Amino acid sequence: MNTNEAKEYLARREIPQLFESLLNGLMCSKPEDPVEYLESCLQKVKELGGCDKVKWDTFVSQEKKILPPLNGGQSRRSFLRNVMPENSNFPYRRYDRLPPIHQFSIESDTDLSETAELIEEYEVFDPTRPRPKIILVIGGPGSGKGTQSLKIAERYGFQYISVGELLRKKIHSTSSNRKWSLIAKIITNGELAPQETTITEIKQKLMQIPDEEGIVIDGFPRDVAQALSFEDQICTPDLVVFLACANQRLKERLLKRAEQQGRPDDNLKATQRRLMNFKQNAAPLVKYFQEKGLIMTVS
Repeated sequence: MNTNEAKEYLARREIPQLFESLLNGLMCSKPEDPVEYLESCLQKVKELGGCDKVKWDTFVSQEKKILPPLNGGQSRRSFLRNVMPENSNFPYRRYDRLPPIHQFSIESDTDLSETAELIEEYEVFDPTRPRPKIILVIGGPGSGKGTQSLKIAERYGFQYISVGELLRKKIHSTSSNRKWSLIAKIITNGELAPQETTITEIKQKLMQIPDEEGIVIDGFPRDVAQALSFEDQICTPDLVVFLACANQRLKERLLKRAEQQGRPDDNLKATQRRLMNFKQNAAPLVKYFQEKGLIMTVS
């Protein structure tokens, strides 16, 4: 099985969504026996009828939520998103986010016409124009990604995106939203935000940016899975800059930043967790981009 076949298999079987839901459940429940907890979760997946019935919060709350039936005032776009039959009295049983475009199965001209506007929504870059150059800046927490990314953007007249800032602003603006409240807890504990949520925020931000010669993205990806998702849903970067910095130096800088800025993810426990995650993920991520000939390491 090659890489494309593996990606297609995972997407078709809703595996990323299953893993995201299991991770959210673990972060929220913090079970003493995670293996036993995961076994009970997988048993619930079987009872629900498979991975396609699992949502991001399936294992966060046991409450069953059924949205009201489709009313006659819904727009055609809302109708397509809900994937509902024409009979408005049919009970609403499922509401999932739209899958990536490559998952659409277009088997007829009718399918093509009905999904055309949805496909259009997920075109990150205008296909009629040259794609902007994409530079990713990665490194440990506190390595100076934001500072150096801004310098690169200013030097070449590129646009700048901080993924961490994107998520923090979203959390602040939607503090009453249950999903984002959970993501805030995950980040505060030093864990990575859910991959698909982060990718969606990046895509939406890119789609809001007017025509630019280049874009510098700071703080993404954090591991190989995120790198694959970025390439699959957005594009292959033109350059990846890796800021190499010793762990002890990172810890010192994070603690100093916590005193100066008071960021919630700079607390001692989160700092230790973030450094551990970085140590585990950095080597394979750097190796992945090295093999593609895309990375430049800077001390």
